[in-house]
Amino acid sequence: MRVVVTGAAGKIGRWTVRTILEAGHDVIATDRILREESASQNFIQAELRDYGQVCQLLMGSDAVVHLGNIPTDVRNTPQAIFENNMLVNFNILEACKDFKIPKLVWASSETVLGYPFVPEQLTYLPVDEEHPTRAKSSYAMAKLLTEHLTGMYYELTNNQIVSLRFANIYEPDEYEKIPIMHWNDKERDIQKKNAWAYCDVRDAAKACLLAIEKNDLGNQVFHITAPDTIMPDLSQDLVNRYFPNVSLKKDIQGYETLMAIDKARQIIGYEPRYTWRIALNNDGTLKALPEDQLALTNIEI
Repeated sequence: MRVVVTGAAGKIGRWTVRTILEAGHDVIATDRILREESASQNFIQAELRDYGQVCQLLMGSDAVVHLGNIPTDVRNTPQAIFENNMLVNFNILEACKDFKIPKLVWASSETVLGYPFVPEQLTYLPVDEEHPTRAKSSYAMAKLLTEHLTGMYYELTNNQIVSLRFANIYEPDEYEKIPIMHWNDKERDIQKKNAWAYCDVRDAAKACLLAIEKNDLGNQVFHITAPDTIMPDLSQDLVNRYFPNVSLKKDIQGYETLMAIDKARQIIGYEPRYTWRIALNNDGTLKALPEDQLALTNIEI
């Protein structure tokens, strides 16, 4: 397949380009900034708010992996995030319609579920794709509205559209930050804001590949996280302490993620391979990692 990857200079984008190339597909990588270490030899600097540039990028492609949004951070105003992300997402959907591109995968977010999570607003745990949504920021609003738009465009085109709700993304060499950032009592309480969900960037990239290689998906939403939480505590203990009055939709086993990934496992064959438990010792120190498990910027391409 000829695949366009937007946001190719970003964290998920860099790994996704590499993963799709390794699977034998052709990749056109694009971002607003150039990325010299991109695995793609065909990297195009483009502005996705310009519909003409989007059309030039997408025409003739078999699939699009759209990761090119402003992330939710303190460096952008809510207005800038919403304005940029909504227009960019609309342009991608519109171009896929106009050029009859059969497959689109795009990055949604766990924030559409009500981030930061409040016990009184959770219907049940683990949260799955059927859980009610609740946007609390301009970033989440843009993601949630785009999820609604995908349904409209699916009705117009009958082309495959897959929304991947990613959780907090980690690269391999970032795991050593976890004990300091998350494991004290104060941070345990703070990190309940997304039910302690996270995702290894390599698994996120693999989910993108799985979603473009699978056929006949229609319009689907999938949760994409690690198989466990970011905490050393048993998941049931976390629920008992921080969400004692939230009902359980199913039994929770061991350190199981509280952002359910059963649907992605069953339909696209998503099976996350990476977890902080592989990278860290019991005392929180970083294990020696093989060269191919270091961050992409440290790998010779």
